[in-house]
Amino acid sequence: MMKKQLINEDGFYAGSELKWGMDDVRNVLERFGRATTTSKEDVERILIAAFHHNYRLMETIDEAIGDTIASMIDEGQLKTDEQ
Repeated sequence: MMKKQLINEDGFYAGSELKWGMDDVRNVLERFGRATTTSKEDVERILIAAFHHNYRLMETIDEAIGDTIASMIDEGQLKTDEQ
């Protein structure tokens, strides 16, 4: 069985966790009682706006990367020049 490559040829993470679509927006719109009254164009605009220049999201991912690095250092999982 072939394992899916999680880092693409450009060096970007390609896991399915970061794929968000219009159905995800509609699911959130349901909480507002607006899922059936919002146009396709508005759903697209919401999805784009949620990611475009979203510094809070970028900071959260940066913190998660930092936490992962700290944890891997603590557990001796990262190779160093001395190893």
